[in-house]
Amino acid sequence: MQNRNRMRTLAVGWLIIFFGSLMQAQSAWNFPDFSATQVFHSGKADITMKVYRSGASVRVDRSGALSTVYVPANSKVYNLTVYPDGSRQCVSMNPEQAKMLPSPLELTEGKILKRTALGSEVVEGHNSRVETVVVLRPDGKRIVSKIWAAKDLKGIPVKIQSKIDAVTLTAIYRDIKVATAEPALFTIPDRCTPFEKMWQVAEAKLVK
Repeated sequence: MQNRNRMRTLAVGWLIIFFGSLMQAQSAWNFPDFSATQVFHSGKADITMKVYRSGASVRVDRSGALSTVYVPANSKVYNLTVYPDGSRQCVSMNPEQAKMLPSPLELTEGKILKRTALGSEVVEGHNSRVETVVVLRPDGKRIVSKIWAAKDLKGIPVKIQSKIDAVTLTAIYRDIKVATAEPALFTIPDRCTPFEKMWQVAEAKLVK
């Protein structure tokens, strides 16, 4: 009888551990939506981009003419282009087809597998909680990032350092504004050309 009770206790314990680990792996970031200026430091000049976060989706305005919207919910990336004549184009692709410079903010989206606290540090004038995070991406890749989360901004990152294969991307986030983005910024056009069909569109234009 005692052995049966012991076995039941062990079984319940393993179930608690299992479901606790599962919930941790599926936990999402709990900081609010925001917009910011993303700054990549390089040897010659800083590369700045406007970024917006809405839920798990991230928009990066690379210039006045080109924006990228990352939507992990459907494992899609959208390139939105505005041409000088005012015409617009939308190209949809899978994450593995997106070869443009990624945003570390977007790279932290996915299932959080592990979080390790590293202490505190002041970055850009913000007392920040520092941690390393392992994320499982929708495409199956694991990304390890080091994140500096501002305590006075409800955990919004002020610095992210992400490793992609042999490359390390480091970005600083400035001019942070806690606010929900305009829905239009994350509205994908009804007509969006799949990446693999882009050659057909280009060919059609040449024929015309």
